[in-house]
Amino acid sequence: MENNALPAQKRTTILPHLLHNLYFWQGSLALFLLAMAVYFMQHQQIELAAIQRQLRQAKVSFLLLGALLTACHILLQGEMYVRCFRSLGKTVALTQTVLLFLKRNLVSVLLPAGGFSSLVFFSRQVASDQVNKTHVYLASSLYSICGMLSVIIIAVPVLGFALLRGQLQTPALLGFIFLVLLTAAMIAALVSVLKRGWAYRLLHKRLPPWAALLDEITSKPLDRRQLGAALAASVVIECIGVSHLFISMLALGYEASWPAAFIGYMVMMILLIASPVLRGLGAIEVAMTFILTQYGLPVVAAASVTLLFRLFDFWLPLLAGVGSFFIRKDSFLLRVFPALLLFFTGIVNVLSVIAPAVPTRLEFVREVFPEEVISASNGLVMVVGMVLMLLAVFLLQGSRRAWLLAVVLVSLSIIGHLTKAIDYEEALFAAFTLISLLYTRSAYSLVPHPRYTRLSILVLVYGLLLVMLYGVLGFFFMDKVHFGQEFSLDQALRQVLRLFFTFDNAGIEPLTPFARWFIFSLYTAGAAYLVFVLYGLLRPYFAQPFNSAEEKALASELTGKYGHSSLDYFKTYPDKLFFFTPDKQAFVSFKVWRHLAIALEDPVAADPEAMKAAIEAFDEYCAENGFTAAYYRVPEASLPLYTSLGKKSFTVGEEAIVDLPSFTLEGSKMHANRNAVRKLTADGYVFKVYDPPIKAGLLQKLELVSAEWLQDKEQAELTFTEGVFDPAILKNHPIMTIENADEKVYAFLDVVPCGVPGMAVYDLIRQLPDAPNGTLDMLLCQAFLYFKSKGFQQVNMGLAPMSGIDGRNVPQKTVRFAYEHLRAFGHFKGLRKYKEKFSPAWEKKYLAYEDDYQLLQVPVALKKVSEAAV
Repeated sequence: MENNALPAQKRTTILPHLLHNLYFWQGSLALFLLAMAVYFMQHQQIELAAIQRQLRQAKVSFLLLGALLTACHILLQGEMYVRCFRSLGKTVALTQTVLLFLKRNLVSVLLPAGGFSSLVFFSRQVASDQVNKTHVYLASSLYSICGMLSVIIIAVPVLGFALLRGQLQTPALLGFIFLVLLTAAMIAALVSVLKRGWAYRLLHKRLPPWAALLDEITSKPLDRRQLGAALAASVVIECIGVSHLFISMLALGYEASWPAAFIGYMVMMILLIASPVLRGLGAIEVAMTFILTQYGLPVVAAASVTLLFRLFDFWLPLLAGVGSFFIRKDSFLLRVFPALLLFFTGIVNVLSVIAPAVPTRLEFVREVFPEEVISASNGLVMVVGMVLMLLAVFLLQGSRRAWLLAVVLVSLSIIGHLTKAIDYEEALFAAFTLISLLYTRSAYSLVPHPRYTRLSILVLVYGLLLVMLYGVLGFFFMDKVHFGQEFSLDQALRQVLRLFFTFDNAGIEPLTPFARWFIFSLYTAGAAYLVFVLYGLLRPYFAQPFNSAEEKALASELTGKYGHSSLDYFKTYPDKLFFFTPDKQAFVSFKVWRHLAIALEDPVAADPEAMKAAIEAFDEYCAENGFTAAYYRVPEASLPLYTSLGKKSFTVGEEAIVDLPSFTLEGSKMHANRNAVRKLTADGYVFKVYDPPIKAGLLQKLELVSAEWLQDKEQAELTFTEGVFDPAILKNHPIMTIENADEKVYAFLDVVPCGVPGMAVYDLIRQLPDAPNGTLDMLLCQAFLYFKSKGFQQVNMGLAPMSGIDGRNVPQKTVRFAYEHLRAFGHFKGLRKYKEKFSPAWEKKYLAYEDDYQLLQVPVALKKVSEAAV
């Protein structure tokens, strides 16, 4: 009974929830309009084949004119934004506003009330030091108001004139009534807002953010000339829309009518304003087709004109919006997209060979090329397709050789598709892939080390000779019974070349199981050789950097001379590698995983100029050796330097810095810490400080604590930004412990050198799993008081990972959501919460990196370099 009761309860709650869900009704209405569009086309017997034939016969000159007007439409949309910003006294570049329009226009298709709700997206596209988000929202609101007013300015006179002439049919008449009511409502609402009336109060109650924007608009003086220019640009945009419809009629060879163009376009705009979602997709096509039939166009002609108009007015700007996301060459999408295209080009190649050719095209090709060329083209396209699918993997890694080979093979694919059966569709797809590869060429810079390249070339040569020798000798010594013929050396060589490079057996048929096995083994050997050679030549092998004892000594010397960071001690830790500038006066501390070189914080250098030179030199070194550089835990003060070098930044966490002069165990905030110290002290636990050198007996006790702590946490030692338990290292550090009366160590920490004057830094802090509650609290409190007594001003408690992420962009918003809501990241929140007990100040730390694609790889690289042995 209980199992049946729960679903029944759900059934009673889900339906009312859906009935009161606005998005449910918007989505349902959108699907209904699309379904009505399909029904209308079927009911009116509109055949898609007939529409397709008419569209193919469109006049190219008018198509080009329509495309040119679409470009003007996009530029004017950007100009509207520019003028709206200028009306607020802000200057924004036209290129920025054009991209803003394209991106917002794209997402508006997927949003409820898309034209309005899209205005909150991509504000960072134009935000700067002079233009903040409030300015962007204000300008966007003015842009939207101008867009609405321009429709009214054009539509009311046109529809009114048509009404007087008796040319307004029922749908257009209803639209006219709607527009008149909308105009009256807008005027009344605007007057009410200006006078702080009912509309103003309603906005404040229902939509406080929009009310705040209106307050900003009404409280600031606006440049009316610039607003007038924005409105004029919007009116021109509406005229371009009318012209698009007029040109669509001309392009398809029909008698064009300006009244039909005006009425049809205005009905579309009314539907666009009223559309809840999908920007009127479906409803506009139906309504416009119906309007055009009222002006004498046949149904098929009206539908064809409508679709061509929608291409100019809707689909081309939408495609431009998709393209706008690929403008930045460091875009994550642009980094991944060519590899995906290359993979699908390979699939298209293979399927194109398998699928039967179009007979008429094949007949034409046979008249131009001999059968051998056609057969070789099929084989070439097949082999290239399989190689392209493999190349896509190496392209994702950023291999320069994979890119070069992909460019060559895709070019061959284009030729092969045209010579095998004039498959221009596949050739165009390959050409698009080629364009994407050429456009993103700067993203592929990883090259193998020369030593590995020479080795791969030797394998290439000797492997090819071995496979060829196997095939030639096999055919030459093969008995006649297996293939029905004997082969000379010349015939055997040509046969192997055809099998190996074109998959063409040239008419030979294996007659015995052994012959079939031999052909199969030859194919297998060829495929294995091809994969192995591609892997060897294209895989980005990287030479492991190495530092001499003299360089390690120099790094320590420079750290003592120029170091000014709490991480300076770890920059010369045994696990690090060092890159020195040519003058040997600065160095970068880093570790390598595959093709990523992860640098620890800033370079050690005398001044910011020397630091900048070190970063530039290290980036150049990485490019020459097949690495890409990222800088981990960069302080906020250094961010402008990295930004000036074209790098991006990502918040990785916050460091907790305790102010020691004000640190005390008194007060309500320190109540829990104070109680822990008092209770453990009363139970006989004591805090001790041991100065180096540390005796072997104490090191053994510490090692026991460390081993049990690691076992309890089920983790191995981690390095890079922290040390490991190494008795040879720890014996030279001050050690602080919590012990009982029998001198059993329950917890300890080791103090390490720090480059910041007056700051104390500890590294390892570990306790026994059975240590009393509050042991670490007591250890830290007593350590802080000890540091205070020795004259230190601050103590660094280390990083709270993922803390302080402000969600400036999609990756950061995603990480912040995970940090705040996902249980898997709960221990990071717990770490920050624990450190908050000591009332620290928080300093943000960043990752400085080249492009968004690195963000997928850096977390794994950090994990790997942290797990690497010292």
